Amino acid sequence: MFIAEPPRTPFDLDFQILGFPVRIHPFFWLAAVLTGGLGGRDAAIRLLIWVVAFFVSILIHELGHALMMRRFGRQSHIVLYAMGGLAIEGRPRDFGFGSAWSFDSYTGFQPRQRTPQEQILISAAGPGIQFLLLGAIVAMIYATRGTVHVGFDGVLPYLEPELGGELGNHLNLHRLVDRFIQINLYWPIINLLPVLPLDGGQIALQVLLQQDPWGGMQRALWLSMIAGGAMAIFGFLVMHQGLTAMLFASLAFSSYVTLQQMGGGRRPW
Repeated sequence: MFIAEPPRTPFDLDFQILGFPVRIHPFFWLAAVLTGGLGGRDAAIRLLIWVVAFFVSILIHELGHALMMRRFGRQSHIVLYAMGGLAIEGRPRDFGFGSAWSFDSYTGFQPRQRTPQEQILISAAGPGIQFLLLGAIVAMIYATRGTVHVGFDGVLPYLEPELGGELGNHLNLHRLVDRFIQINLYWPIINLLPVLPLDGGQIALQVLLQQDPWGGMQRALWLSMIAGGAMAIFGFLVMHQGLTAMLFASLAFSSYVTLQQMGGGRRPW
């Protein structure tokens, strides 16, 4: 269900941040450009601004997961790819990496299996750190004597920043701040939907498994299928975003296929 790490390519970009190995698959950049969907006047600079905000925001999201894993004594690495990003437990075998941040630099420590509570916190850490980033951006706007207005694009709310002082005269800076605000508002909200394998789906799965170890998986898949289908319809009819609709339709179908493979065609409620 779109959770496998993509294979390496000769065009991957590798680096490290806070001791975490990071790999960027080339399709990540393609996805960033396609989701930008920008044209017209100043298209090149606006697309560049979008790609920068998209990259930094998704990386911070995955850092949230990775940092929470580290909090529980677990190593991890980050992969950014076409579907967004993955924070994967363990060190990448082909990175040749070791640092003072990681347990395997000086010991053979192997982490135990995650508890449901740990998995919930790890899943929530990605959206959580994005909400913190959003709050920090809004606070900085007000620190410049600017404001943030709440508006509505049809039925969807959005935040419109207005930078204060001399900063308000820089159009591209305003565009960059606006992109950061929108991505770090909507991306974590979407990720918290109970759709597998998104963070909200992982949280729902752990909660349902604790309530019912035998039928929790089937219930989580049913919930994922229903929520994913509803979001696909909403994305197509209300948001008018075909890419969003196709993504959630594919996730809903993936949940349906997995449910059928488990022999769970009947609703478990």
